[in-house]
Amino acid sequence: MISFIKKIFSKNKIKEEDSISDVNLACAILLIEVSYSDFSIDNTEISSIIEIFKKEFNLTEKKAQWLSDEALNLHKDVNCLRKYIKLINSNYTNTQKKNLLNMAWLVARADNIIDKHEEHRIRRFAELLHLNHADFIQSKIETKD
Repeated sequence: MISFIKKIFSKNKIKEEDSISDVNLACAILLIEVSYSDFSIDNTEISSIIEIFKKEFNLTEKKAQWLSDEALNLHKDVNCLRKYIKLINSNYTNTQKKNLLNMAWLVARADNIIDKHEEHRIRRFAELLHLNHADFIQSKIETKD
C-alpha cells in the first residue's frame, strides 16, 4: 500500500516537470516576468521579446509569436517561477545564463524606461541563475545603447 502511494506521488511529480520541458518556454516566461514587473506589459516590450526570440533562439516570426503568446498565457497562472529557474539552471551553461540576463535587460530597455521593479527582478534572476553581481553589472552595461 505504501509503495502504491509513493508511485502515485512520484508520477505526479514527473508529470509536473514534463509540463515544462522546453527551456525556451522557461526563458520566455522569465522575460515576460521582467516585462510585467512594473505591473504593465507594454506592446513595445512584447515586440522586443518576439525579436529576441527570433534572433537568440533562431525562430521564425510565427514560432516566436507562438512562444510569446504561450508564455503570456502561462504567466497569468504562474505563482512560482522555481520550476522554470530550475529547468534553466539544469540545462544552461553560465554563458547561456549571462545571455539570458542580457535578453532581460533588452526587454527592460525596450520602452526606454528601466523601472526600479524591472531592475530588481533582473537582479533577483541573476541570483537565482547563480550568476554573481559582476555579471549583473556587466550585463547591464553591455546592453546599454
